[in-house]
Amino acid sequence: MASIAPGATVTACCVWLTGPPGAGKHTIAQGVRDALSARGVDAALLDEDAVSSHLAEGVESLAWVCRLLVTHGVPVIVSVELPARGERDELRESVPGFVEVFIDRGAHDDEYEEPFAPELRVPTHDREPAASIAQLLSWLEDAGVVSPEI
Repeated sequence: MASIAPGATVTACCVWLTGPPGAGKHTIAQGVRDALSARGVDAALLDEDAVSSHLAEGVESLAWVCRLLVTHGVPVIVSVELPARGERDELRESVPGFVEVFIDRGAHDDEYEEPFAPELRVPTHDREPAASIAQLLSWLEDAGVVSPEI
């Protein structure tokens, strides 16, 4: 655990929010990042807009950035559309501390391949974003990724 701020600790990892379009990935990612920031944890947020405007095309570039940040002790939250399960499985193998979080909106999407065994499944249908953000933060605490809120 690397000390980030007085009383706050974090284990660098890559929290990859995956799910079909419109599931709430960006909203939850931003909310988790803001909550971590309030605790003194400076996590990197890589979302669709930032990635598409600053990185070369392809998941390899994104994987490289995630590996770089995690190996230097920076927790990463990723909210990027990546519908192919195989590509996410490759990320799991190549990015240290990869945590797959399935943002489940409760509707089937033929173009999105749901993960077989995500570390966490977060439902977004019939609930406020704050509840989904709280669920992910609680999981991160229980998993020892971040210290509980003081």
